[in-house]
Amino acid sequence: MKKTLILVIAFLFSINGIAQDKSKSDNNDIKQFYRTIQGDYSGRINDSTTLSVHFTPIWETESDPFHWFYLEGTNQETKEVVVQKVLEIKPLTDITFQIVIYGLRTPEKFIGKWSNRNYFDGYNNGILKGKKKFTFIKTKDFEYQTGWNGRKSLDCFPSGDRIHFKFSQEDERLYIKRVPAHSSNIIGYTFFKALTD
Repeated sequence: MKKTLILVIAFLFSINGIAQDKSKSDNNDIKQFYRTIQGDYSGRINDSTTLSVHFTPIWETESDPFHWFYLEGTNQETKEVVVQKVLEIKPLTDITFQIVIYGLRTPEKFIGKWSNRNYFDGYNNGILKGKKKFTFIKTKDFEYQTGWNGRKSLDCFPSGDRIHFKFSQEDERLYIKRVPAHSSNIIGYTFFKALTD
């Protein structure tokens, strides 16, 4: 279950489309991505397992307000926290940016702290451990594609799995379609963003 749910990390950073409209990715694109993706989501896996996922901005400063997220995901059936990560967003070129995904040295300290982003101000990046880097290409507004090369996949999937991600701004949903390697079975994930006034 954990491996499956860790895809939540990848999902929001891989909002996918075929790169036909390579819109320029600049600081405004990073701001758009950062502001759009933050918030609370409920999700379903193949219309059964229900998740709640929170993307909370942390460590925001006047000079660098669009850089860090805390991610927490909970299985709503078992109430178990199944994923906790800190995400760093880095622009790379005029059409690409990188997401660096970190673990936490003491994750239990941060359970439920998504509801208070200021909690993290009492800590620095010494709370982080390990890291995975993924490169993403902006294809058009609100759509991104991973730099996946067909030989390796994101760390939440076995090697060779094919994945498709799309965030729809119109209905505030994130859709993930996964086809496991050597299979034609499709696993579908739908995440519904909680709307705010």
